[in-house]
Amino acid sequence: MKQKLTNNLGMKLLSLGIAIVFWIVIVNLDDPIESKTFRDIPVTVLNQEQVMEREKILEVIKGDKVNVEVEGRRSELERLTEKDFYATADLEEVSFMDTVLIRVTLPSHPEVKVLNNGENVMKLIFDDYVTRLFSFKVNTVGEATEGYYVGDALASPNIIQISGAKTVLDKIKEVVLEVDVSGRSVDFTTTAVPIVYDMNGDAIASSKLSMNLENVTVNVPVLLTKQLRVRVETVGEVPEGYEILSENIAFQPETVLVAGTKEDLEKLSRYLVLKVDVAGQTDTIEKNIYVSTELDDTLTSLRVVDTPMVAVTVTVTPYVEKTLEIPTARIELRNLPEGYSAQLLQRLNVPVTLKCKAAREPLLTVEQLKPYVDLTGYTAGTYRLELMMDLPSNVLWEGKIFMDIVVSKEEASIPHTEAGLE
Repeated sequence: MKQKLTNNLGMKLLSLGIAIVFWIVIVNLDDPIESKTFRDIPVTVLNQEQVMEREKILEVIKGDKVNVEVEGRRSELERLTEKDFYATADLEEVSFMDTVLIRVTLPSHPEVKVLNNGENVMKLIFDDYVTRLFSFKVNTVGEATEGYYVGDALASPNIIQISGAKTVLDKIKEVVLEVDVSGRSVDFTTTAVPIVYDMNGDAIASSKLSMNLENVTVNVPVLLTKQLRVRVETVGEVPEGYEILSENIAFQPETVLVAGTKEDLEKLSRYLVLKVDVAGQTDTIEKNIYVSTELDDTLTSLRVVDTPMVAVTVTVTPYVEKTLEIPTARIELRNLPEGYSAQLLQRLNVPVTLKCKAAREPLLTVEQLKPYVDLTGYTAGTYRLELMMDLPSNVLWEGKIFMDIVVSKEEASIPHTEAGLE
C-alpha cells in the first residue's frame, strides 16, 4: 500500500498543484475581490457621560455620518447592509482641536476590509447645558366660516421648559403652536406640537432640544362679526376766520369689521363715531385713530378683525373773501347832536373787502352790512371819521376806511309877526 502511494509521487504532487491553481482561478472568476462604498453610515459617539458630568453638551458640526469604502469578495459585499457597520467616535480620544477619529468595524464580516478606516474625523463643539422657560405663541391656519372670526387662542399650560446647548437656546425667537381653524364656527379645544423657531424664522431640529411637553392643549374661541360704518365728528372750535366744511373731512376705511359674542355685538351701534379735537387749529389735521380705543371697553369680547386704525384728515380752511361796493347813500350818520346837520364829502361808492364762510359768500349783500359813521359828540366842523359796520355773524372785516364829513349847525328859524300888532 505504501508503495502504491509513493509511486509517481512527483506526478501526483504536480497534479495537486495544478488542481489548486485551477480552483483558485475558478473561484476568482466566479467570486472576485471587489471594493464598494457605503454612504451615510451613522456614527455613534462613545463616552458622552464625561461631557454631561461637566454640565456641558456637545454638538456635532461635522462627521455625524460617514462614507465607508470596503474590500472583499463579491458575495460578501452583496450581503452587506448599513446595519453591519459599526462607526464610532470615542470622546476619550478628543484632540485639542475638538476632533475625534472615526473608526469603522464590521463585527459580523471580519473577512471584509475597511479601506478608509481612520481617514474620517468628527468635528465637535462643546457648549454649556442650560434650561430656560418660553411662553407659547399660537398661530392659526386657515379661515373660519364666513361671518365668524377666530379670537385669541389660549395654550394650557402656556409655558414650556426647554433644555439644550446655550448657543442653540440663544437663537430661539419663539415657540409656536399651529392650530387649523378651517371652517370653524364654534369654540373648540385641540392639541398642538410645539415648534421652536430661530431668529431667521427657521425651525430648530427637535433633536437639538429637550422639552418637557410633547403636546399642548389649545382653547380657541370663535366669534361672530359685525360691520360698522365710520363717522367722524369734530369737537372744539377753530379760531375766528376759519371753518371746517363737511367735504373737508376725509377718512379711510369707511367701514370696519369687529368680532365678539352675540351679546356684545347686539349692544353696538351701526356706527363707529370717531372724534377729532379741532380747538385752536388753523392747519390740516392728520390723525390715525386706533379702532380698539374707540370701542366700549365694557364689552370685553370685542376684537378688531381687519383694519386696526382709521386714517382721518380734517382740512381747516380760512374764510373766503368778497368785495362789495357801498353807495354813500347807504351809510348811516348816527348819533348826530341835536341842532346839527352832517354831509359826506365822498360821492363815489366805497369798496370794502370782507371775509365770510363759503356758504354765506353768495348771499352776502350791502344791506346786511349796515354801514355807519358815529357822530357822537361832534359839533360844527370837518372831520375824518372811521367807517363802521354792524356785520352779521361769521362775517369779518379787517380793513379800515375813513370818511370825510362836514358837520354844520342848523340856523334857528325866526318867528313871523304882523307889523303894528303889539
